Amino acid sequence: MLVGIIFPSVIAAYAHIYDKRVQEWVNQRENVKIQFTYEPEKPLVYTFTELNFSVQNLQTAEHLKDLITNITITNQQQQKTFKFNNISAPDGDFSIKSRFLDTGTYQVIVRISSINNAIALASFKVIVPSQPVGIINMNYLIPLLLPAGLVGIVSTVLVVAFIIIVNRRDNK
Repeated sequence: MLVGIIFPSVIAAYAHIYDKRVQEWVNQRENVKIQFTYEPEKPLVYTFTELNFSVQNLQTAEHLKDLITNITITNQQQQKTFKFNNISAPDGDFSIKSRFLDTGTYQVIVRISSINNAIALASFKVIVPSQPVGIINMNYLIPLLLPAGLVGIVSTVLVVAFIIIVNRRDNK
């Protein structure tokens, strides 16, 4: 179940994406190529995943400049949508970090505009696999450990107090 919000933070990156897993979207009419990849290769639930984009001139491979992007991330199973608007991409490359709150296939839709007009609309996929056995995300586990620790401490204090009271009665 997808609950909550995906937390983005924008990061500037200034290079083409060279990765065997790169997804590309090409628009011949607008002369635009968008490259996309994400890290880690197998995202973990509740852990930040970096989504990397590179917007280039299709013929020259030079970055398009002074772009504004809007990103929509949808979970195809739960039909939940999260939007991030007006992300600046002054040098054609940009990244966001987001957390996925459930396993499944996500669609990342990117709308790229220049100051005067829309340039491209592209769609990419991010697959968040079922979590491997033995992998524990401490960011998710720590909030559960605090109450469990408090219960353990209180229980220990009560047992010790009970033993002390019983020993005092037996000694009298």
